[in-house]
Amino acid sequence: MTDPSRHLSPEGFASYLRSAAPIEHLIPGEPPLALFVDPQRMRIGLRGPARANEVPAPSRRERVAIQLLHHKGQRMVEIAISDARLFEDAYPILCSVADRVQIDKLSLSDALTRTLRHLGHLLEPEGGLPQDLEISLLGELAILIGAIRAYSPAAGVQAWRGWDREEHDFDLMGCDVEVKTTTSESRHHRISSLTQLVATGDRPLWLISVQVTRAGSGTTIAELIGRVRDLLTDEDARVRFEDQLNAAGWRDRYQQSVVDAWRLRSPITAYQVASSFPRLTPDLLAGTGVRADLIDDVTYRVNLTNRPPDPPPSALAAVIANGEKELS
Repeated sequence: MTDPSRHLSPEGFASYLRSAAPIEHLIPGEPPLALFVDPQRMRIGLRGPARANEVPAPSRRERVAIQLLHHKGQRMVEIAISDARLFEDAYPILCSVADRVQIDKLSLSDALTRTLRHLGHLLEPEGGLPQDLEISLLGELAILIGAIRAYSPAAGVQAWRGWDREEHDFDLMGCDVEVKTTTSESRHHRISSLTQLVATGDRPLWLISVQVTRAGSGTTIAELIGRVRDLLTDEDARVRFEDQLNAAGWRDRYQQSVVDAWRLRSPITAYQVASSFPRLTPDLLAGTGVRADLIDDVTYRVNLTNRPPDPPPSALAAVIANGEKELS
């Protein structure tokens, strides 16, 4: 929730908009953030210091841009709104982003993503669960149940984090894990950014490949969600799970419309994302002389059909084995 005591009043912000001179207004708190009004370029926005290795993903909004830049000798992240008709309506959104950075301690990139996601949930029309989301959740929930059964409800739910902070999907026993689920007969998986297959520090990164197909005797997404809820006797774990599920886009009203039942098409496989793994990253592009910060949007597919899987650590293997049972 936005803290009004930290921000300009709507009237104060409107007076800035009437000025013909560029303005930077410092928002109290840490890290330092500046609200800027740039009348010459018809933009408003936020600037703040970039975190180490922070590479903002595109906002996917036509009038909302986020980029890395150098400003006053610092590596900064800048969020900019480029439609003057929307400035007054956009101002509370920028305040909310600032509070998520300074109060909730998110990066600017994650704060913008979460704010726009929540606004999207507020405005979303009545409708069914998009199938691409259904497929993604099938794999992640199977692995989540696998982690709960291998360890504990609290540990399993705590490990599931991708929808909350735009990080890798799971943190399992010292490994980062991306879960990719496909209905294809081959192991084609969509990668949605240059950073999705970048390891965090020295932590090993694994990609878990899940192939599913429709089956009359299979499991629906609503049934998987019900199984997780049945396993969560701890209240804190249940609250965290429901928050993550909501962030992912699930609504309980979908239960009546998700009638497809699914099962595994093939065993779940694991691949360590190391030097020989097929991927695009900022470092690989930089090695070719290409500046990744000048590329706004990257989506590509990897085909792992003919790539031998890697033997996962025993802790991860136990999670995968338990997860397979949920979709078998």
